[in-house]
Amino acid sequence: MAKDLKFLVKDLKAETIRAAQTACVEIMNGLVKAGPGYSGEFSSAWYALPRGDSPGGPRSRSGLYKYDLRNVPAARFETSGMWYTIVNGAPHADVAMDLTPYVYEEFSGDAIKKQTRGFRLKNATRGDLSGTSGPNTQTAPADWWPTYGVGGALNKDLAKGFRTGFKAPPSFGTARGFG
Repeated sequence: MAKDLKFLVKDLKAETIRAAQTACVEIMNGLVKAGPGYSGEFSSAWYALPRGDSPGGPRSRSGLYKYDLRNVPAARFETSGMWYTIVNGAPHADVAMDLTPYVYEEFSGDAIKKQTRGFRLKNATRGDLSGTSGPNTQTAPADWWPTYGVGGALNKDLAKGFRTGFKAPPSFGTARGFG
């Protein structure tokens, strides 16, 4: 009997991590949808990191990136509940998230998301535009980052990811220790 429970606990832990991986995929794709998209570099630099790992750089420089389970490494099951941290590894992530003033030259070329035009004052953030026409652009509102986090989209993507992850066929194959 104890052997059966040992296998059951191991299988439940593996499926919980897989559901967490699926939730990370949903969240990263939600961040791509909510965030800016000029070239695709920022959208391709989201990483779901197990404890102690560091992000890489952008995976692509063209088009909006679509994440799947291959982008989320398996983490160790920990009772603390902290399995992944989602971060962006683009060199300009703090600018794209409006955490620091916009310091880069204007993007040249066609943006992959719809642009809003206006005027950006010196030392303003990426999303801080005034007026309705001008030389500066943005492809996500100034408050996209906090809005995603506290506006309900993060919770929706997290719940959808866990529901999808737990509904998927078990990754452990056939149950062990029962018979």
